[in-house]
Amino acid sequence: MQIAMIAAEETEGDRPDLTQDSEQECLPSEGHALEDARALFTPESEDITTIIRSCLKDVKKCNSRHAIKTLCKLTAVSEYIQLRARYKKHNACKWPCLAASVAIARSMGKGPYFARQIRQLELYLMRYQHLPPPKQFAKYAHQTLLDNECVLHDVRTYLAA
Repeated sequence: MQIAMIAAEETEGDRPDLTQDSEQECLPSEGHALEDARALFTPESEDITTIIRSCLKDVKKCNSRHAIKTLCKLTAVSEYIQLRARYKKHNACKWPCLAASVAIARSMGKGPYFARQIRQLELYLMRYQHLPPPKQFAKYAHQTLLDNECVLHDVRTYLAA
């Protein structure tokens, strides 16, 4: 580790242009920094609602206990998004996310654990476009080969051929 640090310092001291170019590529340009910040903080309620609608279409095809639980979770997340948008408009509400999730959980007859699950499910839906699998499916917490991106890419390539 120390040898690598010493070599990096010597290279940086001899030719600073090498490290300067690598840093410039990693940093966003100043013109796009404002646009990137806006993209991060704009409400993505339209995206999440379309994700929820597509998940609801899939759930309506099934008729099982798991489908009913999934329907309950998707309904809670959609109501949470609408209520949170209302709470954000009012200046009196300091924590609109927390207040909205607790209100939805209470209206469904659940407690604070379900309120936390609602907030987590929204983030999971935005990232993966579906709800997490039930804990019964991950009984022994084994990682599947499809969790590995290289294997998933190879499988898609094989199926495309």
